[in-house]
Amino acid sequence: MGYNLNIMSASPKKVLFIHHSTGANLIRQGHIRALLKEQAPDIAFWDHSYNLYPHFPRVLSYLTYHYGLKDDRGKRLFYDYDIVLSNNSPKEYQEIFSRDPADLTLSEILSYDLVATKNCFPTSGITSEKELEEKKMFYRLIRDDMRRYKDTQFIIFTPPPLRRETTTPASAHRAHKLATFMSAPTFVKHTPNVAAFDFFDLLSDSTGGNSHMLKRAYCPLLPIDSHPNGRANREIAPQFVKLLISLV
Repeated sequence: MGYNLNIMSASPKKVLFIHHSTGANLIRQGHIRALLKEQAPDIAFWDHSYNLYPHFPRVLSYLTYHYGLKDDRGKRLFYDYDIVLSNNSPKEYQEIFSRDPADLTLSEILSYDLVATKNCFPTSGITSEKELEEKKMFYRLIRDDMRRYKDTQFIIFTPPPLRRETTTPASAHRAHKLATFMSAPTFVKHTPNVAAFDFFDLLSDSTGGNSHMLKRAYCPLLPIDSHPNGRANREIAPQFVKLLISLV
């Protein structure tokens, strides 16, 4: 089904999508800004990738995903909000959203009407039940922190799956359990300003030898690369756009 819509909120106008490389590819290859311009031109879609490389030439912004903030036209602003996140970052997201709202990074994030947050695929490399429960705990804390900001709508992405060559069936099953936990109606039941987008479900197989792993049709050519390919992003981006528009 892709996403679990919790509320129909007041019309958000300015959106911030916080992500890393997988999210950047979803935006670019899925043509998210073009889709929104066509279907909902009143939504200004901004995004924030890895922070800029400090003291390095601007050209590195174009050669890497370290471009910081882009505006609603997709223009690099050569500025970032100092959002320090690794590729396996629920704990770090929780640290950011638990700060005092006067904190510079958090206040910049909360200046948007709608904020979408996404972890990268290493989050799905869950090696034990203990680690699974720890990740659930951090996502609960993130949700509870977001609950404090009732004037901001939030979308939490479930982490994308890993491809078969880079995971194990047991780890993939635990990643599926995490995504199921996050996308269940009970996760956002008492938090009306938070919705979940089940990115994991849209990207993964549900049965067979590739169960809970990145669909083979969505795998890039490099066997160790779990970034969803262009086909995946073209097929899934419209569903993310649909969720954004539905919240408007």
